[in-house]
Amino acid sequence: MPQLDRTGQRLVGVLIEKQLSVPDSYPMSENALVDGCNQKNNRDPVTEYESFQIAGALMALQQDGWVARVEGGGRVPKFKHRAADVLSAGDQELAVLAELLLRGPQAPGALKPRVQRLGYHAAPEAIEALLRALAARRLVEQLPLGPRERDRRWRHLLGDGSEVQDAATEHFVAEPPTAAAVLAPPAGDLASRVARLEQQVAALQRAIDGLRGGPAG
Repeated sequence: MPQLDRTGQRLVGVLIEKQLSVPDSYPMSENALVDGCNQKNNRDPVTEYESFQIAGALMALQQDGWVARVEGGGRVPKFKHRAADVLSAGDQELAVLAELLLRGPQAPGALKPRVQRLGYHAAPEAIEALLRALAARRLVEQLPLGPRERDRRWRHLLGDGSEVQDAATEHFVAEPPTAAAVLAPPAGDLASRVARLEQQVAALQRAIDGLRGGPAG
């Protein structure tokens, strides 16, 4: 199965989304795909793709079999996805995968209202069962529980992995800095850092001795 880069993931996700939610607007023209990729709602991250980027990505997707150009529908060429064929997936599976493509890793509870708009009405338990079935086919995987997360999220395995780092950075919750980190000297080579620390310790010792009325005899 050809892997999708970040632009390809967004395009395939948009094509599935529009097919399931607004079938009258599907297949989609290149301009409609630019708008769909860059829309502000239900997208994470929000993007600002240019037309030439979408055109190039569509050519690559056609070569890899993810997208097909629809002829005979007017002067403006339109495009449809072939994800159902590539993945041997039904509408419910495509709805879940589309949301993971468009918004990154999510827990079943978060997916529930989002897949409803794509025609898949199910409880979080049913969505998780579907995710586990997809995981058995190596199309998704469950992520470890993150800081302050109550439910484990799932990510798709259709991409090249670059989306994972972005998602991890976005959901990372930094711990408060330790006292040692606050007092640490600026980064530099090890020798200069050690020398600076020794100077600080010596200065602290002199200050303590001063408070005591001089060094102890």
